[in-house]
Amino acid sequence: MENPAKKISTSYGLYLGLSLILIVVLAYAFDLSLFTKWWFGISLLVFVIIMASMATSKAKKVSTSLFKFKDAFGAYFLTVFIGTFISLLFTMILFNVVDSEAAETLTELTIESTRDMMEGFGAQEAQINEALQQMQEENQYSFLNQLKGYAFQLIMYAVVGLIVALVFKEKDTTNA
Repeated sequence: MENPAKKISTSYGLYLGLSLILIVVLAYAFDLSLFTKWWFGISLLVFVIIMASMATSKAKKVSTSLFKFKDAFGAYFLTVFIGTFISLLFTMILFNVVDSEAAETLTELTIESTRDMMEGFGAQEAQINEALQQMQEENQYSFLNQLKGYAFQLIMYAVVGLIVALVFKEKDTTNA
C-alpha cells in the first residue's frame, strides 16, 4: 500500500475512532442500557464497516498503480485497527478509571437481559443460573477481557475485510 492510501486510511481511522468515542459518550450520558441492546452493537459494527469501506474506496481512487487485493485489505484493516483501538482505549479509561460503577451497572443490566433472552429461548433454569453465575464472577470490563474482546473483534472485521478487499481490488488485465 503506497503512501497516499496509508494517509487516507490513517485519517479515516482517526475519524472512526473519534466517532466511536462520541457514540460511546452519548450512550453513556443518555442511557447505559443501550450498551446491552443487540441493535446498538450491530449498528456500531455496520458503522465501522462502512467507514472502513469508504477509506478503501478513497484509497483506490488515489492509487496510481494497480489496486491489488493486498492494497484493498491493507486500507480497510488499517482504518479498522486505528479506529477501534482508539475506541478501546477510551472505553478502558471510561469504565476502569473514570466511572467503574458504570461498569458494574452495565454488568447487572447485561445479566438481566441475558436472563430474559435465555428464558425466551426456553433454556432450563439450571443452565440460566450457571451462565449468570459465570457472568457475575467475571469482570467483562477488565483490561484483559477488553483486550480479548478487541482481538475477537479484529478477527471478525478481518473476515469482513477480506470480502471488502475482493470487491475493491482491480484485476490485472495485462496478463489476461
